Amino acid sequence: MPNALRRKKNAGCYHCGSCEHRARFCPTEKCRNCGGLGHNVGGCPSKSHPLVDLGLFHAAAINIGDSTATRGSDLGNFTYAELFAGMGGFRVALDRLGGHCVFASETDRFCRQMYSKNFGGDRPAGDITQISSDQVPDHDLLVGGFPCQPFSSSGSRQGMNDQKGVLFREICRVLVVKQPKIFLLENVRGLLLHNDGDTLRLIVDELVQCGYRVVHQLIDSRNLLPQERWRLYFAGIRRDIAAQNRPYDFPSLPMLSRGLRDIIHTKDGEKDQLKEDFQKLILSSRQLEKVRSQKYTLLYPEARFMVDLTRPAKTFQSSYSKYMVGSQFVPAGTGWRRFSTREAARLQGFPETFQLCSQRAYHMIGNAVAPPVVAMIVTPLLQKINPFMVSSNHLGWEITKQLLLEASPNDYRRELLEQKLEQTNVGTA
Repeated sequence: MPNALRRKKNAGCYHCGSCEHRARFCPTEKCRNCGGLGHNVGGCPSKSHPLVDLGLFHAAAINIGDSTATRGSDLGNFTYAELFAGMGGFRVALDRLGGHCVFASETDRFCRQMYSKNFGGDRPAGDITQISSDQVPDHDLLVGGFPCQPFSSSGSRQGMNDQKGVLFREICRVLVVKQPKIFLLENVRGLLLHNDGDTLRLIVDELVQCGYRVVHQLIDSRNLLPQERWRLYFAGIRRDIAAQNRPYDFPSLPMLSRGLRDIIHTKDGEKDQLKEDFQKLILSSRQLEKVRSQKYTLLYPEARFMVDLTRPAKTFQSSYSKYMVGSQFVPAGTGWRRFSTREAARLQGFPETFQLCSQRAYHMIGNAVAPPVVAMIVTPLLQKINPFMVSSNHLGWEITKQLLLEASPNDYRRELLEQKLEQTNVGTA
């Protein structure tokens, strides 16, 4: 078989990135089952999986422990599993709410590295298609941002005909077997109208058939963050629990009217502290000419060059680069530059203490969920399984405020944001 065909058939190793072997035979992988090198749990010769007996992935697998972030206590303890975990946006919010992660899955090796770096060495399991449902520990809440490229206007738009599109059914597989009490899923706005709405109806129908009462809603991160970012969220409550509760309603997010000036680098001292090479972010005259000549730039110049920094950024995409149509640029003296990776993380609401990897950081940030938004909308969902939480919106807002402040530069702008947050009223019903 020609090498090109062999690589396509084998799909490559999600651990080291090689196209010459699968992860189960990776020479650099450490097995979560026996601890030996040269294979993962799928290729372990013992064929036994103590992960199931332990009820969580730890030791050589995922050392689930307390996050460096302060955990909430009002919600009590709840367990959750995170599919298509990415860099851990769901986990940033859920750990603050008192959650305990018992399982995470992600194929991208750079995401897994960043996840491990920020969550006490926890390393997500790999390809969920290679993990049986019985290997996933029991959990109260299932979360996941299933692959969006098949539904995105900047992606393939092939929907369920795309191989990544059907990965949604891996969520259904886990839901059917593990029957968590609730779930929260996220995807792009394009899913709403994809295939004239047929794709959305199919997804909702399959989630309902898993045994859940399901609602969905478009939510814009712009209410909380300085970025226009519409995302479609699905919330599900297991039928037996839903029958004993009032229906779940997505909470309204307060409009904070934030702009890029709230998160952009303004001081040389801050630049030195962040240790980012800002000179490399500046567009050369050749790059600038290429961007200015693009048809999209000619039609929508302000969508490319952010003259008014009181306005929020356009949606930050995983394809962010020097030339892509979805890339925006901010003033840099007499020229223009790209966002730094830290600014991109701030647009998504990741704390300043969240460590960013040097490789493919833009890609990972662009694919991530916004932790402050997750904290706000998941809290009233958690109330359905915790009768002791009386004022869910108030608690969600308190955690959201913490996250927003920690994702703000530690200067006068954080103080201004704190004042604005204290003056913002959020319903507690």
